[in-house]
Amino acid sequence: MSGFQSPRGLRDLLEPLASAHGWATDRAWAAADAAGYARIELPIAEESALFERAVGGTSDIVSKELYRLEPRGDDAVTLALRPEATAGAVRAYIQHGMRSQPQPVRLATVAQLFRYDRPQKGRYRQFTQFDVEAIGDAGPGIDLEVIELGAAYLRDLGLTDVQVHLNSVGCSACRPAYVESLRAHFAPVVRDLSEGDQSRLATNPLRLLDSKEPATVKRAASAPAITDHLCADCAAHHAAVVSGLATIGTTVLAAPRLVRGLDYYTRTAWEYLLPGEQGQQGALGGGGRYDGLV
Repeated sequence: MSGFQSPRGLRDLLEPLASAHGWATDRAWAAADAAGYARIELPIAEESALFERAVGGTSDIVSKELYRLEPRGDDAVTLALRPEATAGAVRAYIQHGMRSQPQPVRLATVAQLFRYDRPQKGRYRQFTQFDVEAIGDAGPGIDLEVIELGAAYLRDLGLTDVQVHLNSVGCSACRPAYVESLRAHFAPVVRDLSEGDQSRLATNPLRLLDSKEPATVKRAASAPAITDHLCADCAAHHAAVVSGLATIGTTVLAAPRLVRGLDYYTRTAWEYLLPGEQGQQGALGGGGRYDGLV
């Protein structure tokens, strides 16, 4: 067996990291149990079409990072290793008739996830995620609950100065007009954008706010803020989340260009970061609403 190495982007967990990983997992389950979230174990693979529908066919996660498994025998369904946990949790919620239970349904899992991503500091192609889902409540109060649960978990791990970067990505009523304003904002510099970002400008301009390309990042810094384009309902929802977080003492920073990398988010979106950190590489976690999935 000599000569073999762990595949690129994958790693062995040795001591003391293995014990630290186990401790963090135990603390995650304890946080979920204390908050009343029912444990759920989901398959490590789902139909690839589930992620295409939920995450978005033009997202980097689906178009570039999904590990697809070739069908074998009589099985004509293409499976994919899960790149995130929400799509599977919503699928389970619908499949097992949880709509008939008292709402919201609170679910939690600690999942191994897989993305064909460029390996770099703090980012691997296989990773563990503590995931909580609260499904069936349209109000801002459930957003507060989930955001604070995540922040409290990180504080429990010793990250006492964690900050919440918060935004609203609107809804199907107000987002289209904002998307058009983004197209207009980037149009004068389209020739300066990479080929990939030119494609995103045509198909999904919101993704440009998440780009790492220098020309796009420079232009995005002066892009219009989606919070200035929210409909009345989304604006009221966002204001309630902001004021609610202020009352529970969580440090919140406005992040008007935060969109995260998943197309299913509506209204509230957030990330947890330490002071001075920026972008997804520095993010400790995050989340958002997904009213359109259910």
